[in-house]
Amino acid sequence: MKQFPIVLRHFLKRSFLDPMSVIFLILLPLGIVILNSVININIMETAGNAQNTAAEVTAIAALFAISFQLFSGDVLIYSVYDDLRGPVGQRLRATPVPPNTFFVGALLASWIFNIVQATFILGVTTLVFDTSWGSPFVLIAAILLVSVISQLMSLIISQFAPTRKAASGILTAIGLFMMFLSGALFVPLGNSAIAEFIRSYGGPLALAWRSILFSGVVEDNVDMNQAMFNIGILAIIAVVLAGFAIITGRRRRVL
Repeated sequence: MKQFPIVLRHFLKRSFLDPMSVIFLILLPLGIVILNSVININIMETAGNAQNTAAEVTAIAALFAISFQLFSGDVLIYSVYDDLRGPVGQRLRATPVPPNTFFVGALLASWIFNIVQATFILGVTTLVFDTSWGSPFVLIAAILLVSVISQLMSLIISQFAPTRKAASGILTAIGLFMMFLSGALFVPLGNSAIAEFIRSYGGPLALAWRSILFSGVVEDNVDMNQAMFNIGILAIIAVVLAGFAIITGRRRRVL
């Protein structure tokens, strides 16, 4: 494990120096948050509802920060297919470093990228706008759990998808589907009890987003029991995915 810091540093540089990752996974969601926040603030101020702009901006920032956590698992997919399974991987396996060391380094670097991404988006939003984050514990727990879920989904996908393009496509489709279920794509699901259930519990994005909203973002809609319940479900999802990843990993070679 003496070589692990070097391996981790390599994959971290690979992740943060890739211009496409920075543009599409950090700058793009930040731009979406700022644009939507400015538009909604203007609408609310025009309607005489300026007192609720902080909650609106917070909800928008949380929604897209968590949404792009799901897409950011592509950083791990990129490392697995282009580095560990490509021509570079052949040279890596020729070194005295165990193959699992490279894989763990790629996994950890991708997870760190996710955390930095969310921290940057939420941090800039907080500096630029007036925000109201509610419980810091719920916010941190939601971000960490979704980032772990994102890595596990990417790991599982990489065990079955034949190519990087296919793996990235599957991950993107899952992310968009989760956004659809949570209402983030602004596609109406209706007002039935089933539609409301789907918007509240239809996947990690819906669970994480609403746990943050219930934690005190809106003063007259605080429900810490519901927030912690959602966090608990996210933890269960992470454990189930981890178990599935371990089981499938024993039967299929990731590298």
